[in-house]
Amino acid sequence: TQKFVQGLSILSRGTLEEKLCWTFQLYDINSDGRITKEEMNDIVTAVYNLMGHPPEDKADEDKIKEKVETLFDVSIHAE
Repeated sequence: TQKFVQGLSILSRGTLEEKLCWTFQLYDINSDGRITKEEMNDIVTAVYNLMGHPPEDKADEDKIKEKVETLFDVSIHAE
């Protein structure tokens, strides 16, 4: 409960850097300092589930993986 309230506080009143750090920690599921494709895939799948659109079959899962691949391709080319 305390972590939830702390997260809300950061998201509503925190600096941009605090918000980015909090978001990074959310996506870095295993806390190793990196966000892998697998972690991003898990996050995107969780968002779909929260929005009431869970992946129903392999095709849906493949679409999510494609989106994650595109995201990583764009971020690599942006460096």
